[in-house]
Amino acid sequence: MRRKILFSAFTLLFTAVVAAGLSSCAPAATSAPQKDNAALATTAPPLSAQPATLAPQATQAPAEVEAPAKEEPSAGQPNESPAFTATAPSEETPPPLKPALESRLVELEWPPKMRLGDSDIVRLALTPYQEGYIVQAEFPEHDVQSQILQVERLAGYTLAAAARLDGVGFDIQPSGDQRQYLPAGQPLTWRWTVRPRAAGQQRLAVMVLLQWLPEAGNPAPERQTLLFSKGLDVRVTSFMGLTQAQAAAGGLFSLVFGGGIGLFALIYRPRSVGATLRTLAPNPKLILEPNPGMQLRADERNLLAALFQRYARLSLVSEFLSGYSGARAFLALPVRPNGRSDAYTIVKIGPKAAIQREFQNYETYVRDSLPPMTARIQRPPVTVRGNERAALQYTFIAEPGRLPVSLRLALREKPDPDLLFRLFNSFGPNWWMQREPRVFRLGEEYDRLLPPHVVLQPVAASGKALPALESNRPPGGMVFSPGNTLLVGRFPQAEKRQDGVSITLTGQPTPGQPPIRVRWLSNTPPDHSPGRVTATRKTLLLEYSQGFDRYGLPDPIEQLEERLNETITGTQSIIHGDLNLENILVGPGELVWLIDFSETRLGHPLFDFARLATEIIAHVLAARIGSGKIYLDELSAGNPLLNAVEEIATKCLFNPAMRREYHLALYVSCLGALKFANLDRRQKHLLYLTAAYMCLGL
Repeated sequence: MRRKILFSAFTLLFTAVVAAGLSSCAPAATSAPQKDNAALATTAPPLSAQPATLAPQATQAPAEVEAPAKEEPSAGQPNESPAFTATAPSEETPPPLKPALESRLVELEWPPKMRLGDSDIVRLALTPYQEGYIVQAEFPEHDVQSQILQVERLAGYTLAAAARLDGVGFDIQPSGDQRQYLPAGQPLTWRWTVRPRAAGQQRLAVMVLLQWLPEAGNPAPERQTLLFSKGLDVRVTSFMGLTQAQAAAGGLFSLVFGGGIGLFALIYRPRSVGATLRTLAPNPKLILEPNPGMQLRADERNLLAALFQRYARLSLVSEFLSGYSGARAFLALPVRPNGRSDAYTIVKIGPKAAIQREFQNYETYVRDSLPPMTARIQRPPVTVRGNERAALQYTFIAEPGRLPVSLRLALREKPDPDLLFRLFNSFGPNWWMQREPRVFRLGEEYDRLLPPHVVLQPVAASGKALPALESNRPPGGMVFSPGNTLLVGRFPQAEKRQDGVSITLTGQPTPGQPPIRVRWLSNTPPDHSPGRVTATRKTLLLEYSQGFDRYGLPDPIEQLEERLNETITGTQSIIHGDLNLENILVGPGELVWLIDFSETRLGHPLFDFARLATEIIAHVLAARIGSGKIYLDELSAGNPLLNAVEEIATKCLFNPAMRREYHLALYVSCLGALKFANLDRRQKHLLYLTAAYMCLGL
């Protein structure tokens, strides 16, 4: 019995000791100070390990526990109880807010194959999901994948998304996290330029984080979670590990020291551009669906049916309107026989020689020198037997329900100078800023913008000796008057004009002089044929500007010949050559890119900016300015769009402090635009006044 009592007592004592030990390890009942709470917050596990649908919880009512005091007690004061008494939540406390869910389609596009030394783009889109949406690649040679995800939205937070592209074997621009706000119902798009550093199988990694940013008044911290991640395989090819430029240098070395390899290169050299013009038969089963009001000629229908030979339908959505060359450009949507549509594309139809020249310029100046978001020519141009015109196809960048527009429409809706700076920032580094010094006469570069030197009407031979007009004659110093008769020799270049009843003859340039240009009022080129002068450049300009008020400004036409003979100390770079507002497209996210490279060449970089300013005056400012006097007041005060163009142009001046170089270019460009028949008198008057205003400082 005594043993049982002793055993029970020992058991009770042991239990008490263990209980006391456990109680000493438990946390104190009082709340921790605020600094400890902060420490806990910084050591919490990252949210990137949570599922994509997690979001920060909405603020709730305080629980029925004691909270820390608003201020910590000082060292000399006793640690008193908190200053308020905890109370149970009332029955009216609202329940926690449920997050709103939005379905998003992640669309990822990338190049599965690249050449060493080339660049390409990776595109990531986060688009509101819609039933029936068809995922389309912007570039046919790209792969594209998609995935539907749920995104949570909470009151009190602004939702953003940060995308990042990494790859050890690539140069990637832009680098790092690229964050954009994610408004409900609005698509987001990221694009990166990638250039491989080495050949072989390379890998890219893309990821998207969702970020909840507290709005004003919300004390909660910023939170984020992983939404999407993907690894991309890219096969990079090369010749013996060399870039295209290095391979070309090696080929030149082999040509010098290896006759056999040189002969091989001669036999298998690339075909000329003329040989790449494909002659195809039209597809008679292709269904053309032009937009209402869009008129197509029979030869244009045949070209479209040949270009889209493998398709069942072709929808022509819209037409880009303000070009002056007679070419037509359409936004088209091709549909395959199985009913699946390809991505939107741009189709251009024009004279065969001009289309071939455009393809050649693209191959020479554009393909390897511009950012990848530039519209690309997808394949060599196409013609139809017996057709004097040809067609080619450009890629097109678009998003569902947000088709790009021309810069003309974009500036009319919102005259934002930032669009002009975006254009320069995208294309300037590889084009206009890659300059070298050049000394030239102004007429060598800018004479082509002006009307022809002389207009001639063929006449019957009279048997009298006539002054000769040969193609190698420089235009400087020529004095012709209407009514004079000349004997016109052969010209190396004759191009049909848009009116269909005349041709433009272009002579041979001579040192320091532009080639002579003649408008011959017949479709049969002259061959030592007599022709009567019906107009000269000066009489044409006077006709175009007849009745215009100069408001006391100098006469710009009287100064023209003197200005064209000025010697300019400037620079030379790759230029677009036809920077009209319809050749500049504004797409999703105000992405700006170029099309139409028929006039792309080496030239004076200010040529493009003077042309751009001329277009803005004629097609943007003239649409809202009622009179020439109001326009001169605005020109004197400084128009934001024209100021932006001049600011860009100053970056390309030989001497940034001497803006006269740009003012001369703008002066000639505005006078030259008077020749365009699709401009009305108000547009021409503003251009004429601009040329006269420029004369004040020349």
